[in-house]
Amino acid sequence: MIPTLSTERLTLRAPELGDHPACAAFYTTERSHIVGGPLDEVGAWKILTNDVGHWHLRGYGWWAVDASKDGGDACVGSCGFHLPAGRPDVELGWSLYSGTGRGYATEAARAALDWARRTGHAARWGRIVSHIDRGNTASQRVATRLGAIDTGEPAAHDTACTIWEHAT
Repeated sequence: MIPTLSTERLTLRAPELGDHPACAAFYTTERSHIVGGPLDEVGAWKILTNDVGHWHLRGYGWWAVDASKDGGDACVGSCGFHLPAGRPDVELGWSLYSGTGRGYATEAARAALDWARRTGHAARWGRIVSHIDRGNTASQRVATRLGAIDTGEPAAHDTACTIWEHAT
């Protein structure tokens, strides 16, 4: 079961079928280049289903970020944790489809980190990182607000990214 998290302005909830249009609208544009896009609609579908499937395989994953409490869209992005095969560390990530510049990424990621600490996941994982492209100053600001430190280590899967480490 995927838990629901609530903040003052956001609800982090299980991804659902109705999120696909927002996901595809983002991933099929150049805006998604920083997170592996642009993709076609099938590629966006795979992102969405991966977000759901990760919960079932590992017991954690990505939430859909719902900003309807704040007058925003029912799905403004996604945020959460993943550990792709072959990687040593659990990664905290965030992608905003819409609503940028409103602090949603920081608010969602902070709620996710709090959940990981509260449930004991963070202690079991040992290290939580974010892989952030050297040119992605917006995500670097989010990571800084979360208290993460840029280790300067290149991410093995993408040397354009450095590893930012979060306190567990």
